[in-house]
Amino acid sequence: MKIINIVLSLQLSLFLASPANADVSGSRQSCILEAMSAGAAALGNAAELVTLYQRYFDGDKVAQLAAGNYWNQYDDAKKDAQRSRVQKVVVQRVAPSLSRYKGSEVRFTGESGMKVRGVVKARDGERRKITWFFDGSDCKFINVSIDGLGSLIGLVGKEPLK
Repeated sequence: MKIINIVLSLQLSLFLASPANADVSGSRQSCILEAMSAGAAALGNAAELVTLYQRYFDGDKVAQLAAGNYWNQYDDAKKDAQRSRVQKVVVQRVAPSLSRYKGSEVRFTGESGMKVRGVVKARDGERRKITWFFDGSDCKFINVSIDGLGSLIGLVGKEPLK
């Protein structure tokens, strides 16, 4: 009887554990969930969103990736303007547009190198695939892409600054 209980407990724990989440490191899952929770709590508070942007995004790397080949042509003033532009896009456009996913269910589907893939479910039940791109092992994003909505780098665009 004791062996049956152990086997049943083991089967139940395997059933309850999400196999998709097992493919994503716990530190990456925690990072993403903490960032989403903090961002949802800060909606409507631009100063707090700026603080979260600085905590969770590698602003220099995002600015450089968004500028593409133009980055090498920028002087210091244009690089600063690009950094500011990226921050404004995250705070003023990305965060508010993601408000519909506030408190949403996240199912992680895989991790490959610096990318973590998952599915978010909005309050209205709509599901979208999402990919978080990390810079190194820290909890710093360099891009976030949601199917049907685009990516952070795409929103900033690769156009020259005037």
